[in-house]
Amino acid sequence: MGLEDALARELRAWGASIVGFADLPSGARLGGFDKAISIAVRLSDWIIDSIAKGPTPLYYAHYNAVNTLLDQLALRATGILQAEGYGALPIPASMREDELGLRGAYSHKMAATLAGLGWIGKSALLVTYEFGPRVRLATVLTDAPLKGGRPVEESECGDCESCVKACPANAIRGALWRAGKPREELLDAHKCEAWIRANSPFGRLCGICISVCPVGRGVRRGPNGATRAPGPGEA
Repeated sequence: MGLEDALARELRAWGASIVGFADLPSGARLGGFDKAISIAVRLSDWIIDSIAKGPTPLYYAHYNAVNTLLDQLALRATGILQAEGYGALPIPASMREDELGLRGAYSHKMAATLAGLGWIGKSALLVTYEFGPRVRLATVLTDAPLKGGRPVEESECGDCESCVKACPANAIRGALWRAGKPREELLDAHKCEAWIRANSPFGRLCGICISVCPVGRGVRRGPNGATRAPGPGEA
């Protein structure tokens, strides 16, 4: 069993929903690390479905709990890698380093697209093939010789504008993403932030664009729960 298989197996056993590996181009590296592990944890469909006009107390609590789990997963992966003699840098799930630019220490979404987990939607969120945007992310950078997945380089949103129409801040521009396109061409992050500050009692949360995205959205089947909508390329 290769290191990739061992890491993926352990991380899934500890609660990860998706695990991917990426080769990092020179412009996407931090601390000299040339590989990344992208870790996603699926959010509760029921909680996301309950978001209508803004975040709920349950979503706020769930968001923080999932972030804590992701940070623990990143630390566990770091421990495995270091025990094997490799360097590793865990990037927290939610940490804003640039308040002016509204950016974190490293782009989890970029690492995820490089690992092949999904694409960037019109909302500037990662849209995974399995669960749509209903995930939270963490990243571990490393120098371990991991085999990277096939990067996703173009949007698969097509002409869908569900998030564009639902955004209460009118912050989503409606543009299709491609690798290298600046976030500013997709989303006015400051307009989004301003709406949240004025309307949300739960920190930096909204969630409406996550809730309305049709990729990964369940179709209810009575008391037995839901089955997700087919993802791109699926029957």
